[in-house]
Amino acid sequence: MKAASSADARALEAAAGWYARLCSGTATAEDRRAWRAWHDRTPENQRAWQRIEAVRTSLQRVPAAVAVPTLAAAARRRSIGRRTVLKSLLLAAAAGPLAYASWRTTPWQTWMADHRTATGERRRVMLADGTSMTLNTATAVDVAYSSALRLVRLHAGEILVDTAKGAGRDERIAAAPFFVETAHGSIQALGTRFTVRADGAATRVTVLDDAVKIRPAGALGGDGVVLRAGRQLAFTADGTGPARDADAAAASWEQGSLVAVDWRLGDLVAELARYRAGRLACDPAVADLSVSGAFPLDDTDRALAVIAKSLPVRIAGASRYWVTVVPR
Repeated sequence: MKAASSADARALEAAAGWYARLCSGTATAEDRRAWRAWHDRTPENQRAWQRIEAVRTSLQRVPAAVAVPTLAAAARRRSIGRRTVLKSLLLAAAAGPLAYASWRTTPWQTWMADHRTATGERRRVMLADGTSMTLNTATAVDVAYSSALRLVRLHAGEILVDTAKGAGRDERIAAAPFFVETAHGSIQALGTRFTVRADGAATRVTVLDDAVKIRPAGALGGDGVVLRAGRQLAFTADGTGPARDADAAAASWEQGSLVAVDWRLGDLVAELARYRAGRLACDPAVADLSVSGAFPLDDTDRALAVIAKSLPVRIAGASRYWVTVVPR
């Protein structure tokens, strides 16, 4: 029993160290692979990480301004033990509600999100009320449901939401208002099917059915902007851009295709790059070529081959992870 307790204690210290490293904002893909190898190595490691996950659940409402600096500082200062990291997590959880409204997306929130997809991955999630949410490539979301509010926080990437039209699997929350929140503001569903994409500089919304109400984070007062089916717009924390007709194939990614009609080649390549590990770029000399077609997102090599056959371009690169579309 003593040996087991000692092993668990060591695993918990290691777990706290891994947590701090992953939350530091400087974690690399190699760090994440090493964490996975550590996690899978022993049952003690897996139990320790479950305890970290329990603390992480408490931290879901902690603003990044409180949680991340605490973790990063603890990770950088070698004189502070891993147990202090755990204490810091708990203190941040207690402090969180005081400053929740100031949350911003951080690498920590993306890594520890409730639902995540890797580059090139898509996944459908059914929420407690019967709402369907499909995550596009490299997407991270948190979900917070209660009898008063249904809230999805989009930290990165893109989602397609089809809100439940009637009583869901949890009737206590089915009637609560449904919001998607990004760093730029909120989108309230009005019985809706719609997409939301967080591009960093702005949030893009496309309404496929019914309508949504958009409120930029910095807007004072007002009722927000209602966007109806067949329309799309981009907004920042400071306000909304003009609404325009939606791309007819805005949600084609859900079915694994990228449908382009008279797109610039540079724009098409940039979109394909979202679904592909490594670097994919387009030479400016051919970026303005016009291209149309349906391109498979699950096989970007095949999509690039189709482009090379259709246009006076070739695919150049030292490896699959460093590719450029150049003149033929």
